[in-house]
Formats: sequence, C-alpha cells, structure tokens
Amino acid sequence: MIFNKIFERKFCIHDGKFEINDVPFFSQRLDKNNYQEEGFESLKEARYWSERVCALACLKMILKKFHPTSDVSFGKLLKKGREIGAYREDVGWLHQGITELAEMYGLLAKRESIGFNLEKMGKYITRGEPVIASVTVGFEAGKKYPEEDGSVYVMPKGGHLVVVFGVEVKDGAVQKLKLHHPSSEADYEWPNHEIDRKNFLHSFSEAGNIIIFGRPV
Repeated sequence: MIFNKIFERKFCIHDGKFEINDVPFFSQRLDKNNYQEEGFESLKEARYWSERVCALACLKMILKKFHPTSDVSFGKLLKKGREIGAYREDVGWLHQGITELAEMYGLLAKRESIGFNLEKMGKYITRGEPVIASVTVGFEAGKKYPEEDGSVYVMPKGGHLVVVFGVEVKDGAVQKLKLHHPSSEADYEWPNHEIDRKNFLHSFSEAGNIIIFGRPV
C-alpha cells in the first residue's frame, strides 16, 4: 500500500535545521467578523465552537498546505467531523477521527504515540510530513488556577493541538521545534512559535500522541 511505503520507510535524522515551507496559520477564533464566512448560522453557535476547534484549525493548516484551493471552512469541517463521529462531547476530538477526516480530503494520515521520542517526530518533519501534536494549551502544564470552591485546578499535559513543521537537530537529538499554536484567545495565538525540547516535553501528552500527514503519490 502507498500508505505503508510513505510512513514506514526507514529514515535517519541528521543534524541541522529543517522546516516544511508554506504551512499556513489559521486562528480558531470565531466572532462577529468571520462566523458567517466560516459556515455558521449564528454568532452564538460560532462562539460555542470557538473554544472547541483547535483540531479543525490545525487540520485546516495541513489541508491548505497540500491543497491550497480547497474549501475547508470550520463549518464544513465540523459538519463532516461530527457525521463520522470524530467529535465526542465528553472527550473532544478523537485522533482517529481527525485522520479519517483528513483522508476524506485526499490526504494520508496516521496517528501514533511516540512517548518522549521527539527524534521520531523529527524524522517525519525532515521528510516533509507535518505533524499535529497534543500539548497543553500555552505549554502551561502544571500551572495552577484557584477555583471558586477553594480547590486548585492544575493544568494537565495534552488536551490542545498544534501543528509542528520544523525542528532543529544537534548530535542526533531534536533540540527545538517550530510550530503553529492556534487559540480562541488572541494572546495565545502563536504562529511560527519556537520552543525548546524541555518545555515542549513538559506539556506534551503523556503518551506522546501525534498525527502524521502525507500527500498520496
């Protein structure tokens, strides 16, 4: 299968900086200025989903990278995603669902859990395959927020998605990553964000969940 040939071939990671060019950034903010063009019938509906479409913002970046002229409004992606069960109210967007949604648009997609092995992610990046990774929003894992009842909420690892499209490798190890961090809040919208290995891993999901994307050949 083409899928296996693309994703399972052996590849050595070399020192240097590697970046996949022309990966666009898209905000996940939905407001009065864009809710209609993004396919929503009401501002209320758009605002509800604004905090829940980081997965779709990331997928939109990948789709527009490989298919620049594709029509991938949030409304259309959301409708298709919900139709195939890619979103669940209790857990959010399912990685397998995102892969299936990407395949509906002609992309190859594969989900994987890599643990702390950023070198494996680096291999994908260096051969032109962008990655969606699960991290803490704002890379704030461990940050504490007081609750009204007197308890303290501690930000867990994972739960938010970013698009990784660049790495810096030294002595065979990934030292820095370059990524797009979407958000529903302007202060947390970070296109072309660079982060070092330690701070990325601090908020990377416990299992190291990623989705790798390739274009059929």
